[in-house]
Amino acid sequence: MMKRSTLEGYRFAGMHRSCVGAVKSCLGYYGSSETAAWIYGVTGGAFLIIVDEALSAPLIGEPEGSMYALSKHLGLDIQGICATAADGSAFEALQREAWGMARNALDRGVPAFAKELDLGNETSLIYSYDETGYYTHSWHSGPGLHEGADGVVPWTMLGRSYCPCAACRREADSGGERKRVFRGLPENGGFVSLHVAEEGDRSDDRTALAAALRFATEWSSRSAYEWGGRTFYSGGAAYDRWIGAVRSGSIEAFYMGYFVDIMHESRRYAQQFLAEAAERLEGDDAMAKRLAVAAEHYKKVSGLYRTLEQMFPWMQPHAPIADAERRQHAIELLERIKRLDEEGWAMLEEMRLPKKVDCYEG
Repeated sequence: MMKRSTLEGYRFAGMHRSCVGAVKSCLGYYGSSETAAWIYGVTGGAFLIIVDEALSAPLIGEPEGSMYALSKHLGLDIQGICATAADGSAFEALQREAWGMARNALDRGVPAFAKELDLGNETSLIYSYDETGYYTHSWHSGPGLHEGADGVVPWTMLGRSYCPCAACRREADSGGERKRVFRGLPENGGFVSLHVAEEGDRSDDRTALAAALRFATEWSSRSAYEWGGRTFYSGGAAYDRWIGAVRSGSIEAFYMGYFVDIMHESRRYAQQFLAEAAERLEGDDAMAKRLAVAAEHYKKVSGLYRTLEQMFPWMQPHAPIADAERRQHAIELLERIKRLDEEGWAMLEEMRLPKKVDCYEG
């Protein structure tokens, strides 16, 4: 079938926190010169840590609506659907609404992206469509990576995690299931998340920084919350849950590596974001110095996560971490990181700018 309204130059960013990667891809499509670090920091992703009760649902339960709202400071107006349907008919209505929204956006040259479209918990770019469905860029895209990944995803599979690549089709045919956001049987409904990103006016650097710091400090102070049939933990409570899962041996090595990859990327960009903020606010000597000190602090956090990443390189097996010594070393590192991160959040709290900026959905 003939593809319609294909967006050229709209490419997957390759970030572990792929919702931030989608923001970066949209900005790149519009020709923005913002750095990856500034994007990661302003969206708040650089300072988050969120885990589920079983340490097996990475990138699920994150405050993506708030992060997309913060993207207005980068020059994007992101609107869309992020909803759970209680039954099959309501779910189909959401799918149809999203299908119309995506086609309308692409026809106008506006980029779209979605979660649980092809890779479950990941956010994938929608760069084209035809009569059947969506064409995506994701972790499975690219020459020689996953044969068939450039195939169409039927629009009725949004929210059902349907990757067209040959490997995923074989896995599905053999009864394998990908990690899904929605917990429940298809006939009981599902989760639909599809957004489009219009170009808008960016904020000045000070306003963007104020919004990011407010978001980061408020989310780091949350402990447990319910979303989508799971319990999630944020801030220090997330570290406690993670350390407990390593100590008990309940976390799979696969998810250990997955979470470590996300967190190393996040804290590496935290350090770079704060250093860049110090340069951008050099006219405010006091604030610039505090930002520079915070950047050096997060460099330590990033370094410890780098050590963990070397201990659990991608991709680890879906099996317990059998080596007790390896688990103990991981616990010690996570305990050190927790203390440093808590100190870092306190630094961010002290730097919160006096101007109240209501710029995200809290």
